[in-house]
Amino acid sequence: MREQPDARAADVVAVETLSPSIVRVVVDVPGFASLGVSDEGCVLTFPVEGSSVAESDVERGHWYTVRRADGDRVTFDVIVHEGGAASEWARRGKPGDQLCLTYQNSWFTRPDGVDWQVLLVDTTGLPAAGRIVEEAPAGLRTIVVAEVPGPADEQELPGAEVRWVYNVELVHGGSELERIAREVRLPDGPGYVYVAGEAAATRAVRKYLRHELKLPAESYGVIGYWRRDAAAWAERVARSTVDLGELWQRAEAEATDEQEALDLYEERLGRAGLL
Repeated sequence: MREQPDARAADVVAVETLSPSIVRVVVDVPGFASLGVSDEGCVLTFPVEGSSVAESDVERGHWYTVRRADGDRVTFDVIVHEGGAASEWARRGKPGDQLCLTYQNSWFTRPDGVDWQVLLVDTTGLPAAGRIVEEAPAGLRTIVVAEVPGPADEQELPGAEVRWVYNVELVHGGSELERIAREVRLPDGPGYVYVAGEAAATRAVRKYLRHELKLPAESYGVIGYWRRDAAAWAERVARSTVDLGELWQRAEAEATDEQEALDLYEERLGRAGLL
């Protein structure tokens, strides 16, 4: 079991429904130190039904993007769906409740000197896309292509060129990010592509960017935020004798860069029936 970091109380000061799919939660976290990276995330644990205070059990927590950080005041946009402690709390949460915050990390690695960035996301990637847009350097062309269930989930992203793609099946795991990616024409010149969404869909987009478009490894970043088959996958992992951490370490040791390591890792996961 991974070592659990110190748990920090996150006192809820505001809860606002932004759209059918997104609830904005603002918390105060004494001593919070932002990583200063646009897709920064934290592990949050939410109160269970009948309680207003979350337990400090990181194993029950999940990653959420820091939509905005201003000193101790931190904003998260929670994606609501059927089931799950976070969604259930988001529908009834109120100021005065207390969440628990543990891990912090970030993945956004846009190189210096690019002329443009394309953000290809589903609803779960919108919080990161929103912060990336807000914090983009002056003059950097930003294009957002966002897959959402419907028009009610659109939001203002000032400063970006935005295309909304509606997919009512997204809530059931039917992401079309790969098809959408193939329809996007990337601008000329040096740029960066950021992809965030369902794991299988983002995996397919990464393969497209790497093996078909043959983009340089440093010119894109891809992250799977959720799995459409999360419960079944967790059962397969539990039954398997494969150590995922060891598998990744071996791939890293054999590869010349992170993208080659991901190729090796995914190939071996597939052979083990764990993709």
